[in-house]
Amino acid sequence: MPFALSVLALFGCARERPMDDTLPLLAQLRQQQLAENSQLQLQYLGEEITLPSDQEQLLHQFLAQKDPTRITLISGPSKQTNVLESARLASLRLNKLSQLLAPRAIELEPHYDPMQSPNQLLIKVLPPKTEDHISAQPETPPR
Repeated sequence: MPFALSVLALFGCARERPMDDTLPLLAQLRQQQLAENSQLQLQYLGEEITLPSDQEQLLHQFLAQKDPTRITLISGPSKQTNVLESARLASLRLNKLSQLLAPRAIELEPHYDPMQSPNQLLIKVLPPKTEDHISAQPETPPR
């Protein structure tokens, strides 16, 4: 009996090798998932409207690596105690950042989130928009 179990263990439970064409597909799906979930977190200094040069450099490296068509810019509040002044500063920051990124031809979605940490900027890479093409029938000219 022990001999039969060892033979079954050696030959009966042979593993089937995975198909070679599934590995590239899995790698592609993983890369797509990483691209869709990509984000970068940056910090402003004090009440500055522009990012520090090292943070701006990180932003450009991130965008060059991801090459996105759409991103969301989420600005947190400043350390101001006045809520309106904090929101105004966040708006100025988003406008300045939009001007900086305009040459890249990226679709930007700026947002203000008062729940973010003070002076924080979050950049999220979004998947390209898929336009729903409704198959329109050609109109017949009026007679």
